[in-house]
Amino acid sequence: MLRTNILIFLFFIFCSPSTCVLAQSIVNTEKLFKEKKKGFALSTKASGNIISGNADISLFKFAVNTGYLKEKWTLKLISGGQNLVQNGNNINSSLFSQLRFNYFINSKLRLLTFFQIQSNNILLLNRRVLGGLGIRRNVLGIGDSSKRFKLDVTLGAMQEEEVLDRINLPNIETYYTNYTRGTFVLNAVFEVTDRITIINTTYLQQRFKDLNDIRLLNELNLNIPINKSLMVTFDFEYRFDSKPPSVLKGQDFNNSIGLRLNI
Repeated sequence: MLRTNILIFLFFIFCSPSTCVLAQSIVNTEKLFKEKKKGFALSTKASGNIISGNADISLFKFAVNTGYLKEKWTLKLISGGQNLVQNGNNINSSLFSQLRFNYFINSKLRLLTFFQIQSNNILLLNRRVLGGLGIRRNVLGIGDSSKRFKLDVTLGAMQEEEVLDRINLPNIETYYTNYTRGTFVLNAVFEVTDRITIINTTYLQQRFKDLNDIRLLNELNLNIPINKSLMVTFDFEYRFDSKPPSVLKGQDFNNSIGLRLNI
C-alpha cells in the first residue's frame, strides 16, 4: 500500500494543475502539519506543472514536515518552497523552514515558540528571519461525531529581520529592517464529513511602533482524503501588505491543487 501511495503521489506531482502568484512574506504553517499521533511523524506535499512547445514552463512546489509528538509537548520542523522557470529563466524561487515548539497546559491552552527563515526572489527577499512566542487557546468547539467545528486564537509577538535585494530597489529605499511585530492568528477547522475538512487561517502581523504597518494572510484549504495516507488539497490564498517595497504591489492571490502524503 505504501509503494502504491508513493507512486500516485509522484504521478500527481507532474500531472496536477496549479496556478500561483506569490505574495507578501507571511507563510501559512498552520495547514502544513496536522498529525496528532504520538511519536515521530512525517508529512509531505508536492504539486507541479511542465509545459513545453510554444512556451517552456516548469513549476514545482513542495513541503516536507517532520515532528515528534508527546503528551504534553510537540517539536516540529516545517519546510517548503517552490521553483518556477520560464524559457530557462528563473521566475520565482522561494524557500522557508520553521522550527516550532508547543507546550500544552491543558486540552485547550498551549504555549508556543518558533524560529523561521525564508527567501523569495519575487518579493526581493534575500532573507527573512523570525523569532517569536505566543499563547494559543481553543475558544470554540462544537459538533457531533459526524460534523465538528473548532476555532483557535493565537496571540503573541515576534522579532522580524528582513534583507531585501538592493539591485532592484531605488538607491534611497531601505533594504534592511529589524522590527518587533504583534501576531494574531485565527484558525478555524470544519470537518464537514469524515472525508472532507475545510480549514480557514487568518494571520495578522502588526508593527508595534507603526500600527499602519500591517501584513495580512487569509487562506482557505479544502482537504479530501483518498485513503489513510493520501489526501488531495485545494488552497486559496489572499495576501495584503500595507507597506510593501515601492516596486511591488500590496495584494496578491494564490490558488493551487496538490497531493499530501502522510507516513
